Amino acid sequence: MQRRVRGIGAAAIAAAFVVAGIGIGAAPAQADPAETYLAVPSGRYPIDVDATPDDAYVFVISRGDGGESDLRVYDSTSFTELDVITFGDAAAFNPTAVQVSPDGTQVWVSFYNPGQILVYPAADLIAGGAPAPTVITGGGGFVDLTADPNGDYVYAATLFNPQYQFSTADPTAPPRTISLPNGSRGVTVSADGSTAFFTQYVAAPAGGVQAVDVAADGTLSTGVFTPTGDLPWGVTYVGAVDRVISSNSGTPTSLSAFTPPGGAVTTTPVDCGPRLADASPNGARGYLACLTGGIIAIDYTTATPSAARVPIGDNVESVAVSSDDAGVSHRLYATSGGSDELLVFTRPTVTGGGDQTVPEGTAATFTATADDFWQQIRWQSSADGGTTWVDVPGADGETLAVDGLLANSGTLYRLVATSAFFDPVASEPMLLTVTPAPTPVPCTPTAGSTSCPLAATGVDAGPAITGAAGGVLLGALLVVAGQARRRRIRSN
Repeated sequence: MQRRVRGIGAAAIAAAFVVAGIGIGAAPAQADPAETYLAVPSGRYPIDVDATPDDAYVFVISRGDGGESDLRVYDSTSFTELDVITFGDAAAFNPTAVQVSPDGTQVWVSFYNPGQILVYPAADLIAGGAPAPTVITGGGGFVDLTADPNGDYVYAATLFNPQYQFSTADPTAPPRTISLPNGSRGVTVSADGSTAFFTQYVAAPAGGVQAVDVAADGTLSTGVFTPTGDLPWGVTYVGAVDRVISSNSGTPTSLSAFTPPGGAVTTTPVDCGPRLADASPNGARGYLACLTGGIIAIDYTTATPSAARVPIGDNVESVAVSSDDAGVSHRLYATSGGSDELLVFTRPTVTGGGDQTVPEGTAATFTATADDFWQQIRWQSSADGGTTWVDVPGADGETLAVDGLLANSGTLYRLVATSAFFDPVASEPMLLTVTPAPTPVPCTPTAGSTSCPLAATGVDAGPAITGAAGGVLLGALLVVAGQARRRRIRSN
């Protein structure tokens, strides 16, 4: 396993999307430098990845170009390889998709050749065993798998009709099937499981996304067809915003998005060959793999969605999102066929150095560190107790110097890490307290004198003590005072 750092220049995506261009400037050394991610060696040409619902274990299939295809299992804490299931020579065994059932108990693997699906008990794979899979045979050409959120079914897309619905309760039960006008490359399911969406892999204008309605008992029927682009490939459903995103691998390569059923389609050219897709459950982020390199990330948190291609990974065929309980993307997995690696991007953690208290006139220095994957960091301040935050101009390092002015006392500061892959992450707020400088005591001369008495002794420091006698007396007083202080320290 390698830990890598890469630079980025965001590429233009155009048209309806607002492009998020991100530049990395010079900054002090970070706890983790910008764009830190894991690169895990994973067979020969890994092509798809999925994780258990709790993100504890990750499963990767490799098509084995020039060698043997296999399935590999990893612990997601250390990315230790727990098991390897070898399918056989890549010329005879061509795996295309891996899917973990929503309850985490089954691992499904589809094959274009031979035309079959293997279902493994996940616990046996995690334990490092060699379990005998349940073998499902079909017409051939399986290319993608997806599970409905309710956990009842796994759907399979095939280049040749029909398309399939299998029961997770009994994978050996006869599947339901439906024939569509054209073969499919990708499949996804709506958040409530009522609709499956299959891409129709044909040239425009016939290329698009075919909805298949799913009745309460699982019965399938043809729904609305939505033309999208040329040779549609991957597809994903973004539940929280009720949107279907599909990738078009023809000319030009593009992304399409629409609200089903039959909503207006926005199709935008992209500068890569997009493949499979995924999205965060809360609808904030969408992701598409780029066969020609990199990952396209789409941010739906703004009024107009913004998109950027992060150029990390070669021959990226698939992406998979792991999210926290709120549906926020926590980790992004991608398979890089060009480097034979599983790429792991983790949402950043930002840790602040704590509050600062300084005397008036002394500058305060705040510190914070950003770990894991981020592309830009910036400091923010709040003068209203954290209700509103504003960027501190030019502050994009791990340290922030603030003038020790009374006017700044009570201000909160935090460091925020941002990236195309994840929502912004902020450190805990840090409070600045500026203590006022001591106020001088007013001096009032005593009667009949033009000077003030010494505060410690009441002795007039004016003309009454002069010449050598005055010097001797003053020295004696200082010696006595010093001895008294030393005694006090010893007694304590």
